[in-house]
Amino acid sequence: MSREIVCHQDDPVTDIYRVETGAVMLYQILRDGRRQIVDVLYPGDYFGFGDGTIQDCFAETLMACDVIAWRRDDAFSTVEWCHAFTAAMQRKLGAMHDHVTLLGKKTALERVASFLMRFVPECSGRLCNGAPPADYGRVRHDVYMSRREIADYLGLTLETVSRAISQLKREGMIEAPRPTQIAIKEICRMCKVAALH
Repeated sequence: MSREIVCHQDDPVTDIYRVETGAVMLYQILRDGRRQIVDVLYPGDYFGFGDGTIQDCFAETLMACDVIAWRRDDAFSTVEWCHAFTAAMQRKLGAMHDHVTLLGKKTALERVASFLMRFVPECSGRLCNGAPPADYGRVRHDVYMSRREIADYLGLTLETVSRAISQLKREGMIEAPRPTQIAIKEICRMCKVAALH
């Protein structure tokens, strides 16, 4: 699947999903038509719970994905599944706390830098040990979200996101040969800009 809707906002909750490969974007459409992207999910993440009866988000694939679906009642009756789900939810709770901090307290530049640091998971957030991977400057990461989608995720305008990316490029912290690619050149400086240290 690539850019396909897995479930729709306001659908009844019948299945629970897990991302096996790829990435899935969750977003809500507000009553006035505005969109808020609430999460980006990666392998091992679960979605499709809503409020227990109705889906509260659209789920859209960002690239070719493998997504597994379980009937909700069948999933919760399996002990092994419940253990895996509990571990995944604990990880997701920490990520949600980080996102609340990002939206509530970080500047626009800090938000964009934090978003880009997600592409280096061993050096982002609580996982950073202060030492960048040896090959980080040579790795180009595919960014499957448009600038508009990044803005909707970070609670910023498109123009603000574009200015922040341009600033990071000017200061030599990143390269962006194409809108769909990013290479982080100065990872420790990016960590500081993102207020991760």
